[in-house]
Amino acid sequence: MAARPAQITDYLNEILGARTTVRPWAERNRLPIFLKQAYEFYLLEILGRECLAIVDQGHDEVAPAAIRKHTEQLHAKFPGEVVYVRDRVAAYQRKRLIEQRVPFIVPGNQLYLPSFGIDLREFYRQRREALQAFSPAAQLVLLYLLLRAPSGQYTPNELAKRLGYSKMSMSRVLGEMEDRSFARTETVGRNRLLAIADDRQRVWKEALPLLREPATKRCHVSRPNKPIGGVAAGLSALSHYTMLSAAPQQTVAMTAARWRTVQASRDLKPANPSDTDTITIEVWSYDPLILARDNVVDRLSLYLSLRETPDEPIEAALNEMMEAFAW
Repeated sequence: MAARPAQITDYLNEILGARTTVRPWAERNRLPIFLKQAYEFYLLEILGRECLAIVDQGHDEVAPAAIRKHTEQLHAKFPGEVVYVRDRVAAYQRKRLIEQRVPFIVPGNQLYLPSFGIDLREFYRQRREALQAFSPAAQLVLLYLLLRAPSGQYTPNELAKRLGYSKMSMSRVLGEMEDRSFARTETVGRNRLLAIADDRQRVWKEALPLLREPATKRCHVSRPNKPIGGVAAGLSALSHYTMLSAAPQQTVAMTAARWRTVQASRDLKPANPSDTDTITIEVWSYDPLILARDNVVDRLSLYLSLRETPDEPIEAALNEMMEAFAW
């Protein structure tokens, strides 16, 4: 749901202790169609200065670099500060907006207006989800429930058998899932049960701040004469899912145990990652084979592994991959 004007003014009045006014922007009709479809536009008076608030109307978050370009286009029509507004923004997205120097307001959460000297990150909602990332086991369980499991409830024992963990580890995962907005745990008789919400796309979006990069380290070696195994990952996987041109360097993912076995059985030579005859080994915190299809890592883990890459073609390819994903 898009942020409403009253939410914006109430939040600013509370945080800044000064009355803020809001009114529609008359120049809206002179904008390109794609901007009018993407945003609603309001004039805000903040601490005596007039700003243009652009309120995101979409369900999906937009890349911060794209938002930056939109604000630059609007500066041709509006001489003052252009402020991006959205009802909720994931933590990693807020970080990237700040890196792009995009002023933004998330009513009830954060106010970032660098030209005013204001960065009020202490007003984040202190929800339990925002305090700690999932463990690798909990992340794997959530991705498994999103990607591979039929809808329904699962016991720790069932999850342990399907994912190769101990029952005790899966019991701890249920503890991590308790009180999440996108998951439900309950006890029926002697069994504890876990289920996620039916809207899997919503589950993914709400869980994103808790999910971490699956690769714990990357190693670069010269391509050996025989394949070393692993699952296609990184740009090798992204070119499989999208129109992105395949990188000359191969990238594969595997567990730490598998990587130790490969190192012990092969005479691998360290290599420069820019050399074309190089293999990049991603050592993952969970087994990429569990969620892989056709020897390629799953889309959601791939997104997590590349989402912080500062490269516009890669960012565009990731967006393409996620837009084509059938939830």
